[in-house]
Amino acid sequence: MTDIQIKPFGPEMTTEVARVLARAFVTNPINAAALGADQLARNEAFFRGGLGLMKGTKLVAVEGSRIVGLIHWVQSPGCQMAGVEKLKTIPAMVCAVGLRSALRIGNWLSAWEKHDLKLPHLHLGPIGVDPAMQGKQVGRKLMEQYCEALDRTGIAGYLETDRPENVAFYRRFGFETIEELPVLAVRNFLMQRPSRP
Repeated sequence: MTDIQIKPFGPEMTTEVARVLARAFVTNPINAAALGADQLARNEAFFRGGLGLMKGTKLVAVEGSRIVGLIHWVQSPGCQMAGVEKLKTIPAMVCAVGLRSALRIGNWLSAWEKHDLKLPHLHLGPIGVDPAMQGKQVGRKLMEQYCEALDRTGIAGYLETDRPENVAFYRRFGFETIEELPVLAVRNFLMQRPSRP
Protein backbone atom coordinates (compact mmCIF):
# COMPACT_ATOMS: atom_id res chain seq x y z
CA MET A 1 0.00 0.00 0.00
CA THR A 2 1.17 3.53 -0.80
CA ASP A 3 2.58 5.52 2.14
CA ILE A 4 0.39 8.62 2.27
CA GLN A 5 0.82 11.39 4.81
CA ILE A 6 -1.95 13.88 5.58
CA LYS A 7 -0.69 17.41 6.23
CA PRO A 8 -2.17 20.90 6.60
CA PHE A 9 -2.36 22.93 3.41
CA GLY A 10 -0.08 25.97 3.18
CA PRO A 11 -0.31 28.87 0.71
CA GLU A 12 3.00 27.83 -0.85
CA MET A 13 1.24 24.66 -2.05
CA THR A 14 -1.39 26.55 -4.08
CA THR A 15 0.10 26.02 -7.53
CA GLU A 16 0.74 22.29 -7.05
CA VAL A 17 -2.65 21.66 -5.43
CA ALA A 18 -4.47 23.58 -8.18
CA ARG A 19 -2.80 21.32 -10.75
CA VAL A 20 -3.82 18.19 -8.83
CA LEU A 21 -7.42 19.39 -8.52
CA ALA A 22 -7.53 20.39 -12.19
CA ARG A 23 -6.48 16.87 -13.21
CA ALA A 24 -8.95 15.35 -10.75
CA PHE A 25 -11.95 17.45 -11.87
CA VAL A 26 -11.35 18.15 -15.57
CA THR A 27 -13.62 15.26 -16.59
CA ASN A 28 -16.36 16.02 -14.03
CA PRO A 29 -19.61 16.83 -15.85
CA ILE A 30 -20.24 20.10 -13.97
CA ASN A 31 -16.68 21.33 -14.58
CA ALA A 32 -17.00 20.49 -18.27
CA ALA A 33 -20.35 22.31 -18.44
CA ALA A 34 -18.94 25.41 -16.75
CA LEU A 35 -15.38 25.53 -18.10
CA GLY A 36 -15.58 23.51 -21.30
CA ALA A 37 -14.61 19.92 -22.05
CA ASP A 38 -10.95 19.02 -21.48
CA GLN A 39 -10.09 22.55 -20.30
CA LEU A 40 -7.24 21.69 -17.95
CA ALA A 41 -5.81 25.23 -17.86
CA ARG A 42 -9.20 26.76 -17.03
CA ASN A 43 -9.76 24.20 -14.27
CA GLU A 44 -6.33 24.98 -12.85
CA ALA A 45 -7.08 28.73 -12.89
CA PHE A 46 -10.47 28.08 -11.24
CA PHE A 47 -8.92 26.10 -8.40
CA ARG A 48 -5.92 28.41 -8.00
CA GLY A 49 -8.33 31.30 -7.35
CA GLY A 50 -10.69 29.18 -5.27
CA LEU A 51 -8.03 27.90 -2.88
CA GLY A 52 -7.41 31.42 -1.65
CA LEU A 53 -11.11 31.91 -0.92
CA MET A 54 -11.73 28.65 0.93
CA LYS A 55 -12.24 29.14 4.65
CA GLY A 56 -12.08 26.30 7.14
CA THR A 57 -9.89 23.21 7.04
CA LYS A 58 -7.71 22.27 4.06
CA LEU A 59 -5.58 19.13 4.21
CA VAL A 60 -3.32 17.63 1.56
CA ALA A 61 -2.38 14.02 0.94
CA VAL A 62 1.34 13.68 0.26
CA GLU A 63 3.29 10.77 -1.21
CA GLY A 64 6.98 11.41 -0.57
CA SER A 65 7.36 15.06 -1.55
CA ARG A 66 4.48 15.03 -4.05
CA ILE A 67 0.98 16.32 -3.27
CA VAL A 68 -1.59 13.83 -4.56
CA GLY A 69 -4.86 15.06 -3.08
CA LEU A 70 -6.73 17.70 -1.13
CA ILE A 71 -9.79 17.83 1.10
CA HIS A 72 -11.55 20.95 2.33
CA TRP A 73 -14.42 21.50 4.72
CA VAL A 74 -15.90 24.47 6.53
CA GLN A 75 -18.57 24.87 9.18
CA SER A 76 -21.82 26.54 8.16
CA PRO A 77 -22.71 29.32 7.67
CA GLY A 78 -19.11 30.06 6.64
CA CYS A 79 -19.56 27.75 3.65
CA GLN A 80 -21.39 30.51 1.76
CA MET A 81 -19.79 33.73 0.57
CA ALA A 82 -21.34 37.06 1.50
CA GLY A 83 -22.58 39.26 -1.35
CA VAL A 84 -19.63 41.66 -1.07
CA GLU A 85 -17.17 38.75 -1.18
CA LYS A 86 -18.82 37.46 -4.34
CA LEU A 87 -18.58 40.84 -6.04
CA LYS A 88 -14.87 41.06 -5.22
CA THR A 89 -14.18 37.71 -6.89
CA ILE A 90 -15.87 38.51 -10.21
CA PRO A 91 -13.04 40.46 -11.92
CA ALA A 92 -10.41 37.85 -11.00
CA MET A 93 -12.66 34.98 -12.13
CA VAL A 94 -13.44 36.65 -15.46
CA CYS A 95 -9.72 37.27 -15.98
CA ALA A 96 -8.86 33.66 -15.08
CA VAL A 97 -11.49 31.71 -17.04
CA GLY A 98 -13.27 34.21 -19.30
CA LEU A 99 -16.66 35.88 -19.03
CA ARG A 100 -18.76 32.97 -20.32
CA SER A 101 -17.21 30.42 -17.94
CA ALA A 102 -17.34 32.89 -15.03
CA LEU A 103 -21.09 33.35 -15.58
CA ARG A 104 -21.61 29.58 -15.70
CA ILE A 105 -19.60 29.14 -12.49
CA GLY A 106 -21.77 31.82 -10.88
CA ASN A 107 -24.94 29.97 -11.90
CA TRP A 108 -23.52 26.67 -10.65
CA LEU A 109 -22.46 27.99 -7.24
CA SER A 110 -25.70 29.98 -6.82
CA ALA A 111 -27.76 26.83 -7.41
CA TRP A 112 -25.75 24.97 -4.78
CA GLU A 113 -26.06 27.88 -2.36
CA LYS A 114 -29.87 27.98 -2.68
CA HIS A 115 -30.03 24.32 -1.70
CA ASP A 116 -27.43 24.45 1.07
CA LEU A 117 -28.38 22.41 4.13
CA LYS A 118 -30.24 24.61 6.62
CA LEU A 119 -29.06 22.63 9.66
CA PRO A 120 -25.64 23.33 11.21
CA HIS A 121 -23.15 21.29 9.20
CA LEU A 122 -19.56 20.79 8.10
CA HIS A 123 -19.66 21.40 4.35
CA LEU A 124 -17.29 19.20 2.36
CA GLY A 125 -15.78 20.27 -0.91
CA PRO A 126 -13.73 19.97 -2.83
CA ILE A 127 -12.08 16.63 -2.28
CA GLY A 128 -9.85 15.60 -5.16
CA VAL A 129 -7.20 12.98 -5.81
CA ASP A 130 -4.72 12.97 -8.66
CA PRO A 131 -6.07 10.48 -11.25
CA ALA A 132 -2.77 8.55 -11.16
CA MET A 133 -3.38 7.88 -7.44
CA GLN A 134 -7.07 7.02 -7.55
CA GLY A 135 -7.88 3.53 -6.32
CA LYS A 136 -4.95 3.65 -3.84
CA GLN A 137 -6.98 4.61 -0.74
CA VAL A 138 -5.98 8.30 -0.86
CA GLY A 139 -9.61 9.46 -0.97
CA ARG A 140 -10.47 7.15 1.92
CA LYS A 141 -7.66 8.57 4.07
CA LEU A 142 -8.81 12.12 3.34
CA MET A 143 -12.45 11.26 4.10
CA GLU A 144 -11.43 9.65 7.41
CA GLN A 145 -10.03 13.03 8.49
CA TYR A 146 -13.32 14.72 7.64
CA CYS A 147 -15.40 12.06 9.39
CA GLU A 148 -13.26 12.41 12.51
CA ALA A 149 -14.07 16.14 12.47
CA LEU A 150 -17.79 15.30 12.10
CA ASP A 151 -17.58 12.94 15.06
CA ARG A 152 -15.77 15.56 17.18
CA THR A 153 -18.30 18.30 16.46
CA GLY A 154 -21.39 16.08 16.47
CA ILE A 155 -22.97 18.03 13.62
CA ALA A 156 -24.16 16.92 10.19
CA GLY A 157 -21.96 16.43 7.16
CA TYR A 158 -23.01 17.79 3.78
CA LEU A 159 -21.66 17.68 0.23
CA GLU A 160 -22.56 17.96 -3.44
CA THR A 161 -21.34 15.66 -6.19
CA ASP A 162 -22.01 15.49 -9.91
CA ARG A 163 -20.66 11.97 -10.39
CA PRO A 164 -23.13 9.13 -9.81
CA GLU A 165 -20.22 6.77 -9.07
CA ASN A 166 -19.17 9.01 -6.15
CA VAL A 167 -22.52 8.49 -4.44
CA ALA A 168 -21.56 4.92 -3.49
CA PHE A 169 -18.16 6.13 -2.23
CA TYR A 170 -19.76 8.68 0.09
CA ARG A 171 -22.37 6.17 1.30
CA ARG A 172 -19.52 4.14 2.78
CA PHE A 173 -18.96 7.10 5.15
CA GLY A 174 -22.61 7.36 6.22
CA PHE A 175 -23.90 9.84 3.62
CA GLU A 176 -27.26 9.54 1.91
CA THR A 177 -28.68 11.46 -1.03
CA ILE A 178 -31.28 13.95 0.21
CA GLU A 179 -31.95 15.71 -3.10
CA GLU A 180 -31.07 15.55 -6.78
CA LEU A 181 -30.68 18.83 -8.59
CA PRO A 182 -30.01 19.73 -12.23
CA VAL A 183 -27.27 22.37 -12.51
CA LEU A 184 -26.09 23.51 -15.97
CA ALA A 185 -28.06 20.50 -17.29
CA VAL A 186 -25.94 18.18 -15.11
CA ARG A 187 -27.48 15.89 -12.47
CA ASN A 188 -26.11 16.75 -9.01
CA PHE A 189 -26.52 14.72 -5.84
CA LEU A 190 -26.85 16.58 -2.54
CA MET A 191 -25.81 14.30 0.30
CA GLN A 192 -26.01 14.46 4.08
CA ARG A 193 -24.57 12.47 6.94
CA PRO A 194 -26.87 12.97 9.95
CA SER A 195 -25.45 14.49 13.10
CA ARG A 196 -24.24 12.02 15.71
CA PRO A 197 -24.31 13.58 19.20
